[in-house]
Amino acid sequence: MNTKDKQNALQNSRSFQLGKQIKKYLDEYYLDGVIGLIPFVGSALSHCFNLVYIYIALVKLRSKRLTLVIIFNGLKDMVLGFIPILGTVLDFFYKSNKQNFELIEQFAAGNPDTIRQVNQRAAMAGVGILALCVAAYYLVKFGWFVLVWVFNTLMGLF
Repeated sequence: MNTKDKQNALQNSRSFQLGKQIKKYLDEYYLDGVIGLIPFVGSALSHCFNLVYIYIALVKLRSKRLTLVIIFNGLKDMVLGFIPILGTVLDFFYKSNKQNFELIEQFAAGNPDTIRQVNQRAAMAGVGILALCVAAYYLVKFGWFVLVWVFNTLMGLF
């Protein structure tokens, strides 16, 4: 099967079509930002949609490097959403689903610039994934602290 046949098979797959719909609704119709209005839970929930892109990269395209870059993009979106107040605003502007879908499309098409970009970013994405996991942990911990403080302060008023 040549590259063009593989690309056509990918574009006709249910996972690719689902990824296209996720990109459309979450990023073009700003549902990612709306979901992100729910503190922490919204960002984590919207990150679950990233699993479709991970599946396409790892199973359909069989690229570990592309998978690392996609995981990094999704985690970056999630961690940005965890930042109190600012993260809610950023959820409306940072479009990781669009980025990931375009990476998949261009990678599948054999675009040499995209392949070079993925290869260059893969090693840093691995390190970035670890850093983002640590940042997510501390942001959630901080958010919990603030939530408990607000609750206790409000309860002290009554």
